[in-house]
Amino acid sequence: MGTREAMARASRRNVIAAISVAPLMAQGDFTKAALADPALVLCAHYGDLLRRREALMCAWGDHEAWLADNRDWFKLSRANQRAIPEGRLLDAIDDEFDACMGQCVRVMRRLRAVPARTIAGAVAKLSIVAEFIEPGDYPAAHRVLLSAIADLNGIERKG
Repeated sequence: MGTREAMARASRRNVIAAISVAPLMAQGDFTKAALADPALVLCAHYGDLLRRREALMCAWGDHEAWLADNRDWFKLSRANQRAIPEGRLLDAIDDEFDACMGQCVRVMRRLRAVPARTIAGAVAKLSIVAEFIEPGDYPAAHRVLLSAIADLNGIERKG
């Protein structure tokens, strides 16, 4: 596994860790959590979308592998692929994936206008940015961002 994949996975863990630090969220009291720090609620929603995105990618890969094994999928023309009833599931997964990505973008836009009220909220917002930015595009900046997230987590534990 390359550094890029490891960094992307680390930032995904940071997103999940950051949104899980909100005890009110863990208790399911979303009204109190939203009042305490509405950024955490949006970040939790983003985390749900990330998990859904990954589940869709796994479902796509599993189904495509099944099609390759059972329908000679890669030997078929695009028209023949569309004619196979089992092949239509890939289109449905693709449509849902696109919708999920659109929701991720909308949450990201909303997060710009929602100030974090806690360190956990700020960490969650930064973690989402770390997940969104391709580490290979801005490796030094991505490492600084991950370092700042770790710093804030350390400050919160001390406080």
